[in-house]
Amino acid sequence: MDPSTTPPPDKNSPEKKEKKKIGRTHHFFLRGLAISLPPILTLVIVIWVAGIVNNYIITPTTTTVRYCIAYFTDDSQPRDNFVQLESLPPLEYCRNDYLVSRDYARELEAMNQQALSQIPRNLFTDKAWVPFGDRAVPYQDYREVAKRIRPSDMPTTAMGLYMELATTRWFKSLFNLSAVAVVLTIVALYFLGRFVTARIGAWMVYKFEQGVLARLPVVSNVYSSVKQVTDFFFSERTVDYSRVVAVEYPRRGIWSLGFVTGDSMLEMTVTAGEPLVAILVPTSPMPVTGYTMSVPKSEIVDLNITVDQAFQFCLSCGVLVPPQQKVTDELLREELGKRLLGDRNLAGFKVQIAPPEPTTQTSTIESEHTEADENTNTTAPAKSDQPEKSDQNGEPPEEKAP
Repeated sequence: MDPSTTPPPDKNSPEKKEKKKIGRTHHFFLRGLAISLPPILTLVIVIWVAGIVNNYIITPTTTTVRYCIAYFTDDSQPRDNFVQLESLPPLEYCRNDYLVSRDYARELEAMNQQALSQIPRNLFTDKAWVPFGDRAVPYQDYREVAKRIRPSDMPTTAMGLYMELATTRWFKSLFNLSAVAVVLTIVALYFLGRFVTARIGAWMVYKFEQGVLARLPVVSNVYSSVKQVTDFFFSERTVDYSRVVAVEYPRRGIWSLGFVTGDSMLEMTVTAGEPLVAILVPTSPMPVTGYTMSVPKSEIVDLNITVDQAFQFCLSCGVLVPPQQKVTDELLREELGKRLLGDRNLAGFKVQIAPPEPTTQTSTIESEHTEADENTNTTAPAKSDQPEKSDQNGEPPEEKAP
C-alpha cells in the first residue's frame, strides 16, 4: 500500500484512550504521593527523634529514680531467716510456695491439724514471705505487684520487685514517673550549673578532670574530644550561629547549605590572600553531622532563612522548603528586580518585562534606503582641481539631461 494513501491514525482509537487513561492515573498517583509524603516524613522524623530521647534520656532517668526509691523502701530479708511448712494452706498468686519466720513456724508446729485449720487466712497473709533468690519479701508487697503484671513479666529479684512496686504505689503509672524523672533531671542540671559556675565548683571540676580523668589512658582521649564538642555547643559564645549560607560544594555548579561557625585559621587566611570563614556543611537526614571547611567570604551567599528552617530542609532531604524560598513566578521576578537594581534590601519591587517589538525584513530595507538618501543629501559633491576634458574638436562636452 502506498504510504501517501495511508489514513492518519484516529485520535479516538482504543489504544490512544488506553494510553491517555494510564497517563492520568500516573499523574494522579504522583500528585497523591507529593501531598502525602511531607507529613509522612515529618511523622517518621518526629518518631525517630522521640525514640532517641526516650531510649537515652527518659528511660535511664526513670530507671535511676525507680532504683533509688526501691533501695530506700526495700523490706526484704535474708531467706535463711524463714522456713517453709507443707501443712499451710495455699495463698493467692503463690499457692504453697511461701515462707514463714522460724518463731512462727514453731508455734504452728505445736498446734494440731484441727486448730491449724481454724486460723484465719488473713493471718497467714500477714505472716507469709515469698522467696526471691537469697531474699524473701512480704507477701503483701508481692501480691500488689502480681495483681498488675503477668506471671511471665514477674521480676526475679527482690530489688526488681520493689522497682515495680515504686511505680504503682508512689506514682500510679509509669508515665507519671517518667514526667517526674524528667523534671527532677532538669532541676538537677540547673543546680549543677549553679554549683559549677561558682569558684569552688569550677575548682573541684578542674581538679577532677586533671587528677583523675586525664590520668586514664583511654578515657582521657575520649573525654577531651567529647568535652570540646560539648563546650562548642553549650558554652556561651559570641559567634553568630543564626547565619545560614549557601556554598558551591562539592564542586562548581552544585550548591549546599552551610552554617557559619566563625572565622578560619590565620595561616589559611594568609595563604588564601582574603578573609576566610569556617562553615559546617550538614548531611541529610542527620544535620548534626557534616563537614567543616574554610571558604572565602566572596564565594558564599547569605540565605534569608532561619536555623530551624535549615534543619527542617536537611532533615526532610529537601522536601520541606521554607515558604519565602519557594521558586514562584512572582518571587522570581521580585528577586530579579533586586539584582538588576543592585539593591538586595529593596522590598516589594516587581519588574514588568515588556516583550520586544517585532521587526520585519521590509522595514529593515526601508530604513537602510532612508539612511542612504539622507547621507547623499547631506554630503556635498567634491570639486576637482583639474579642468574638464574636451572632446576631439576642442569643444567642451555637452551636458546631459538629467
